[in-house]
Amino acid sequence: MTDLNSCPLCAESYDDRNGLRVHLEVEHRKSEIVSRLVDLDAAVADGSPDERATAADDEPPAPTA
Repeated sequence: MTDLNSCPLCAESYDDRNGLRVHLEVEHRKSEIVSRLVDLDAAVADGSPDERATAADDEPPAPTA
């Protein structure tokens, strides 16, 4: 599992989510963040195994019926 407080754009690490949020807002342009999210979404939709595994690993398990 990846460190939840590491920046996915530059790998800077922070002690808490607030530090990461401030970093993203200050150090990265909104267009850069949006582009990365759109690219990741497109890779998952296309079925890229590497991106799909990363996205699935970060999600909590689904509840059972």
